[in-house]
Amino acid sequence: MEVTVVGSGTVVPRLGRRQSCVVVEAGGETLVFDLGSGAVRGMVRSGLDPFAVDRIFFTHFHPDHTVDAVNLLFTIKYGAEEERTRPLHLAGPEPFRRFWKSVLAVWGETMSGEYPTHVSELPRKGTAPLDLPGCKLSWAPTEHSPESIAYRLDGPEGAFVYTGDTEYSESVVGLARGAHTLLIECTGPDDEPLPHHLTPSGAARVAREADVDRVVLTHLHPSVDDDSLASKVREGYGGEVVVAEDGLRLRV
Repeated sequence: MEVTVVGSGTVVPRLGRRQSCVVVEAGGETLVFDLGSGAVRGMVRSGLDPFAVDRIFFTHFHPDHTVDAVNLLFTIKYGAEEERTRPLHLAGPEPFRRFWKSVLAVWGETMSGEYPTHVSELPRKGTAPLDLPGCKLSWAPTEHSPESIAYRLDGPEGAFVYTGDTEYSESVVGLARGAHTLLIECTGPDDEPLPHHLTPSGAARVAREADVDRVVLTHLHPSVDDDSLASKVREGYGGEVVVAEDGLRLRV
């Protein structure tokens, strides 16, 4: 699996960090997790083709994780040199169908192209893993908004987990257990935590209890984004620690 962190920021506007978006290339498909503001242009900046997206998964419905979904669909319909014919799959936690219906009600059904669009709603507490080309997808609830979930992809070389937004959660620890790479939010500092988000010590705790090989810190608020961040996480976690930058590429 090839993982690209397209957006590693928060709601705070920053030139160096777009809002949340992660792209995974696996089994010949392009999977996108979250589409915050700037994600589509961020894909281009990262050398990724927005028109090649096969599947889109949302962790929750906050704008900094969803607003560029409209931009991407509009781009696919009107910005491509060739008309798309292959299906586009969209999925998110329940009540995703209601959320997506409201998006189409605001922007219009014409936002979607003539290609098949498959919309799936994922039960928040999870079911059996879904078989995707080259990997298996599973998920679990997080402690953030009522619908929030985290995702795990298991491939031949190991597992990749993306938490989305969360505070400490046993379900996230369970989902991440034994994974090779954990892309985990680390929004605020320990002395000034933000509600329903992780701090460096919280991210370290999740990584340590899940016994993952590598932690990649994302969703970085300016208050925590400094040269000491990685060392603060290493105080509570003994594995590899990486501070994400927009465009960071990883192999799992």
